[in-house]
Amino acid sequence: MSFRIVAQSNLIDACYSLRYSPHLVNQLAVVSCENFGIRGRSTIQLIGNHNQISLQWSDALFDISFVETDPSLIACASGDGSIVIWKINNNTSTPLLSLRQHQREVWSVHWSESRSSDALLSASADGTIKLWDFTRSPNLQATLTGHESIVYEARWHPRRPGLIASVSADCSLRIFDTKQASNIMNPRAHPAEVLSVDWSKYDDHLLVTGACDNRLRLWDIRMITSALSIFEGHEAAIRRVKFDPHRRDRLASTGYDGLLKFWNITPTNSNINIHTERICKEFIYGLDWNLFERDKLAVGAWDKTIRLCEFASP
Repeated sequence: MSFRIVAQSNLIDACYSLRYSPHLVNQLAVVSCENFGIRGRSTIQLIGNHNQISLQWSDALFDISFVETDPSLIACASGDGSIVIWKINNNTSTPLLSLRQHQREVWSVHWSESRSSDALLSASADGTIKLWDFTRSPNLQATLTGHESIVYEARWHPRRPGLIASVSADCSLRIFDTKQASNIMNPRAHPAEVLSVDWSKYDDHLLVTGACDNRLRLWDIRMITSALSIFEGHEAAIRRVKFDPHRRDRLASTGYDGLLKFWNITPTNSNINIHTERICKEFIYGLDWNLFERDKLAVGAWDKTIRLCEFASP
């Protein structure tokens, strides 16, 4: 197996989130925050093999998502409690829309990956998840409650419309099914705040969580009371976890320890750390796999650097 950093891009500020475009090969959207997101402005940058675009916003931006049904639009999670939509080919810092329903910071946004659905999730420090419907015009379709503290991330299932996983500072993992108006939960998924969640791209029932206990846990939502596997090796809280979209048996994780780790999740070796790379000494908030090219991913850290990486394993 081999790992290498193929290219680096410098940012103005500390990276909070990055996403590869589902529309254009090697286009990457990045949000970075002045003063590490505590106060001040933020910047949206689009980098890659296409036109370089930079947009400014007056508050912190903590997450970013491409709009699956329109390659010209991106959605961002703002520290002022709003969801902000930009038309990226306008090259203007005036957003197309600003949607305000949350009472506190919005920590994550995720557009439905099913292109038959034009829906957005937003997760907030106010303890709620909001479901937005853009079929005709943006409107608040539902507010999902149950978490008792900050909701750090909520993500649509990649193949099952209406299924949502969310994680929170209340240590819980929740699964909402908007088609059946029901949810299931594990109130103590970790013994600490849970910061990140991601669905498997191949197995409908599998997801992974990362938390402040420095561990990842692999779950089968049909038996959510007990983790299938526990992944140990990080030296600080895990901020991002991502299944490889090209391989069933691999996922990546990053955290506050400056490490990028790759894990093998085959049934016989489901908690094997197959590679560790010490990227930097700062927090790593940005992580995403390239959707078009195998073995490639991007990492963004608080050292104001984006690293484009390649990791090939048997």
